[in-house]
Amino acid sequence: MYEILDAALSLLTAGRPFTLVTLVADRGSTPRAAGAEMLVRDDGSIAGTIGGGLLEHSMMQAAAEALAARRSRRVSADLSGADLHSAEKMVCGGAAEVLIAFVPAGDDELLAVCTALRKARDAGRRAWFVTVQADDDAAVEHCLLDEDGRLTGAAVCEAAALRDLTAAAELHGTARLPDGRSAVIERVDPPALAVVCGAGHVGTEVAPLLARLGFRVVVVDDREEFAAPERFPDARVEVRPFEDALAAVGVDERAFVVIVTRGHVHDMDVLEQALRLGARYIGLMASRSKRARMQAVLREAGFDQETIDRVHSPIGLTIGAETPAELAVCIAAEIVQVRSGADA
Repeated sequence: MYEILDAALSLLTAGRPFTLVTLVADRGSTPRAAGAEMLVRDDGSIAGTIGGGLLEHSMMQAAAEALAARRSRRVSADLSGADLHSAEKMVCGGAAEVLIAFVPAGDDELLAVCTALRKARDAGRRAWFVTVQADDDAAVEHCLLDEDGRLTGAAVCEAAALRDLTAAAELHGTARLPDGRSAVIERVDPPALAVVCGAGHVGTEVAPLLARLGFRVVVVDDREEFAAPERFPDARVEVRPFEDALAAVGVDERAFVVIVTRGHVHDMDVLEQALRLGARYIGLMASRSKRARMQAVLREAGFDQETIDRVHSPIGLTIGAETPAELAVCIAAEIVQVRSGADA
């Protein structure tokens, strides 16, 4: 969503038209689930994705037609073809309903909405992006409901009524407004904090990968020559002692902590901090014997076994990783698994 937000703000500021393409509903097997979005510029380039392949290609063509006609439209896509030799029929097995929203150059309403969404992101607040279209021929309206109750953009209904609708939408959904119009509601969460403790070989590989995956990355190390901003262009770098570092950089129960420091003393310090702060994910790089000794120390410090078992060690998914780059892939994969809830 934030790639699309940045692209939309750039185009709105430049006075260029574009379309927002949203997978409103899905049935059966589709490349991505409902809620997937992409932005199609007037030059045909895109930001975001609704899954690639023939579905995305066909929707890009439909978006170009919407741009030429200067009107929004809904498109039903049938993905239930069976001919693997056809270059035009999709064979995923499902169906999708897609909203293509035309955005005219200099749309002040959407500019206000996108600006408010960026402010919510920067402040770490959740928001709900709402798209409303009465029928296939009507112009699309947009608004944003901030978690503090502020409504920006089109006055589609009272903020209190809209908040009731967002509660039922979860991450993505459609709802009926009090006036009978249909609304597409997208929950936009602020980027999760990922703290990489250790700016060595693995840290330099995993930090940019987590940033690419949409995390707000902070790298902590007490060595200036390692914790240099130019080594981590996509992260905030904190040169500081590891003692009490996690609370200082904002770790709470929503944060992801990767422990790859240069030694067991620092590992132990950061590990205790992460457990006491209740971080959502705690990954520790350690050998079997080192891990056993650290668990014993944790028990002596009063941590119960259930709490100790929250630590992911060995860190990352088991893929036979050896090099720092390979380790970064398995660590990032495990973090994505936790973030999505697929580890439950």
